[in-house]
Amino acid sequence: MWQAIGYSNYFIDAIQDKDLSKMDLPISKEKMIAEVKLVRALHYYWALSNFGNIPIVEHVGDPNPPTRPAAEVFTWLEKEIKDNIPLLSDKGETGWYGHFTKNAARALLAKLYLNAEAITGTAHWQDALDQCNAIINSGEYTLDAAWNTPFLAHNEDSQENIFVVPFDANRAPQFNAAQQQLHWSLAPVKYGLEDAWYKTVTQESFFDLFADNDLRKKQWLYGPQTYIDENGDEQPVLDGEEQLVLNPSIEALENFEGGWTDGVVNIKYEVENSPLANMNNDLVVFRLSDILFMKAECLMRLNDGAATSEAVNLINQVRARSFKKNDRNARYTTSQLTLDELLNERGREFAYEMLRREDLIRFGHFNDEWWEKPASEPFRKFFPIPFNALTANPALTQNSSY
Repeated sequence: MWQAIGYSNYFIDAIQDKDLSKMDLPISKEKMIAEVKLVRALHYYWALSNFGNIPIVEHVGDPNPPTRPAAEVFTWLEKEIKDNIPLLSDKGETGWYGHFTKNAARALLAKLYLNAEAITGTAHWQDALDQCNAIINSGEYTLDAAWNTPFLAHNEDSQENIFVVPFDANRAPQFNAAQQQLHWSLAPVKYGLEDAWYKTVTQESFFDLFADNDLRKKQWLYGPQTYIDENGDEQPVLDGEEQLVLNPSIEALENFEGGWTDGVVNIKYEVENSPLANMNNDLVVFRLSDILFMKAECLMRLNDGAATSEAVNLINQVRARSFKKNDRNARYTTSQLTLDELLNERGREFAYEMLRREDLIRFGHFNDEWWEKPASEPFRKFFPIPFNALTANPALTQNSSY
């Protein structure tokens, strides 16, 4: 996060006073700076969400910037985003894809407002709702027909993705989710990927949120594993001499007696058949479905936590594509859509999209006991400031109770 902030500051400092009027550039200097400030703002938002009290550094070489209270950082970040929105492009303008557009900036602002109470103690539900409405009413985005279209290997044609980080297996590498997540016995025979680590798996209680008739359950690999051979026949994936069976139950966090097949594997981002560890999928940061969910949540928060008809319709609109037509389980009613159930549905819709920790904090469940994690103190919703950062900058203050 801070490396990206540093790179952003370096660019802004270097270009701020340069005369670019004689250069043939695709966009103005002002727009370049605005885009980079939004990239910086995104990383500041992640830093604020993770650590709470953080320094504000706008220039390279600022000596020992002090820790600022989360509320002060929030106010600075809110102004930074709002000041630069008018300078950004709209979707469809030259070079918009993978860049911060006006609506991508509004999505970031909506996310900042949505989590404001959890971060600073002051709620901004109406502000979040206003930003969601602005994005929805722009008409620039529509839901894709299939739940997984935003995550296909070539997802640049998705109509709901608002802001992505573009990746290309050859020209823009280092997105290697498949390598990190696939089991080493499965990856070569099913996907042609020779080197896989089975490093990231998902705990059983989260996997159990997905009903069998929910099409989003297809994002998980579990149970006996098979592949299709060159003759078109189904064959078992072997792990040694036995068929590989991925067990949803993880027996222990540290299992030195085995455990090499414990935990379900997520393949939400489509895995191509390729020997390359690098993937072509663009990493999704903001998409319309989250904006619809955020609007629904704001409506409920402003209604003492109870679902309104509009909130239910927003969630059902997204949920419908994950079930067969006329499946009655595809639709919530106002009595069924409690805040806790909204949290569950956010888990189903946004698994592996870097949102779960924030969601659990916002809904008041991050500190609960679950699996091998005991109940924890409220201060642990923020991470401690790393020791090497405190050593390098004596003006920093460690977060409370660490």
